[in-house]
Amino acid sequence: MKLADNRSLYETSGDMEEKFFSIKDQGMIFEILRNKMYSNSILAICREISCNARDAHREVGKSDVPIHIYLPNNLEPYYKIKDFGPGISPARMTDVFIQYTASTKRSDNVQTGGFGLGAKTPFSYSDSFSIVTNVDGIKYNYGAAIDETRVGKLALLSQSPTSDPNGTEIIIPVKPNDFKFFAEWTESSTRH
Repeated sequence: MKLADNRSLYETSGDMEEKFFSIKDQGMIFEILRNKMYSNSILAICREISCNARDAHREVGKSDVPIHIYLPNNLEPYYKIKDFGPGISPARMTDVFIQYTASTKRSDNVQTGGFGLGAKTPFSYSDSFSIVTNVDGIKYNYGAAIDETRVGKLALLSQSPTSDPNGTEIIIPVKPNDFKFFAEWTESSTRH
């Protein structure tokens, strides 16, 4: 979605010593973005990841194709959302997906996102999640994890040829006590 440009006008009179604000402890800021921004992390994940999947379909002209959502259960304790969009190329993974505030969605009002935060919502619930993405005949399997730096890292676990169509699947481990909450909040987030 197009975001309003709310830059402040700033004027100075003469030469003054100026210093820019910065971030001393990136781990602390990332922890705030992960753990303090959402009052309901399960709802945030269900909403944000499903919106990203729908936006991926809009990006490639597949608005009428449904995304796939797999609810966690005892045999597969994972929440999975799969789309059939463009996939996430290695360049897009580096330049957009793992960058807070980076977004490809600011040029139109058709896509839902634009702040560059939603893809990271799984970290509000879990210290790790997986991304499997197919791009032009190559399947990339990534692991995202929070380590001792508290910043978060992405590791390319494997890369192999595939005949599967382009698209991305986000896979989040879920605690058994939360299975029903993922079902409830998915229904609520995707109802309309």
